[in-house]
Amino acid sequence: MRLIGAAQVPAPEGRVWVRLPELREELLNQLPAAHGGVIMALLDSVMSRAAGELPGAPSRTAVTVEMSSRFHRPGRGALLAEGWVVHATRSLCSCAAQLLDAEGRVVATGSGTFKYWLAPTTWQHHEKMPAKK
Repeated sequence: MRLIGAAQVPAPEGRVWVRLPELREELLNQLPAAHGGVIMALLDSVMSRAAGELPGAPSRTAVTVEMSSRFHRPGRGALLAEGWVVHATRSLCSCAAQLLDAEGRVVATGSGTFKYWLAPTTWQHHEKMPAKK
């Protein structure tokens, strides 16, 4: 999210919001509007975060198993992604999301299944990388 300039903002209980305040030129397609990959990254992020913030979740980290997205209109200007949990078990979580433009119009919607990740999440590289010649 840092790469595209988005950040999580306070949301009502049971929801996760991630705001993208500005669509920089490198985030646009040829229309110009938000590139589909940017839209999908926002939807994926809020759903995964919603799974991890569910009270009693077995982990704060949930990884995407599958995801579906639908594009309803071009995304322009500031965007707000909203995600929530539909159903959760001890290992999997089904979530839904929507992406809204500054006028509150639906830009895209998504749904997905996320697996709670129980292993450590910090990758440690123990070997020294060989020097380039």
